Amino acid sequence: MLDIIVSIAVPVLALALLVFVLYTQNKKKTQKVASGTGRGKAKAAQMAARFARSNGYRCIAPAHFTGGKAETTLDAVVVGYFGVLGVRALDYGGNIYGSVGEDEWVQIAGKEETRTVFENPIKQAAADVRVIRDALFAAKLKKVPVEVVCVFTDPKVQLALPKNTGHYTMTTFKPLLRREKYVEDAGIDLDAVEKAIRAALAGEEGK
Repeated sequence: MLDIIVSIAVPVLALALLVFVLYTQNKKKTQKVASGTGRGKAKAAQMAARFARSNGYRCIAPAHFTGGKAETTLDAVVVGYFGVLGVRALDYGGNIYGSVGEDEWVQIAGKEETRTVFENPIKQAAADVRVIRDALFAAKLKKVPVEVVCVFTDPKVQLALPKNTGHYTMTTFKPLLRREKYVEDAGIDLDAVEKAIRAALAGEEGK
């Protein structure tokens, strides 16, 4: 009788252990940050900086906002006569799956095709806009147009995203900066807007 109990219990325990291991591994994967090379962020920031210099605008790169209700980090913020343009650079590799309305997107990358879940960057960009506007409102600047764009920087990344998602790649980001709206004069005071933004950045409070 004891032998029968042991023969049943061992496989059951082994199966339970396997399920626990798989659950733990999957949980770790969903908590990981989507992986990339890290080099693309600098390139996107440099492109934004060149755009700013060529038009006599201001560029802050990177920009880590801490002075308002929420924190966020952008790879570059351009202050121009058109308003404010923030850049969130994503150097993720592999295959990216998602849509505008989803809270989380999926990256499948590497030889092992590791599946990683990460926050929808388009929704992050919308939150970034609110952070910048809070900084401007605090300085009584309430009519400044603000936009934040998401740029995928890895040239090999495969984006399984709808066309209306609102994302860019390094190939499409450059033409974006040539659009007429970014050279229009909306009467923005560059000094006042830059000062308000810097007041909300890490280490800049009170300066």
